[in-house]
Amino acid sequence: MVLELSQQQLHLLHACLAESAEQLRDEVLHTDERDLREALKLKLDRLQKLQRQVEATMRAQEGTPAY
Repeated sequence: MVLELSQQQLHLLHACLAESAEQLRDEVLHTDERDLREALKLKLDRLQKLQRQVEATMRAQEGTPAY
């Protein structure tokens, strides 16, 4: 499935993903149960991957080269 988002929508999505990643990172750090912590780390990895994809799309729309 492909979504077409405006620049404003991409910026909002990026901000939401960043906030969610920060909160999830805090959960990982403060979770004592090993299995739960590992599951949270996997979710954080997926969230960060999505965030990188959104950043790449934002750069492409703005004409900024990816590094």
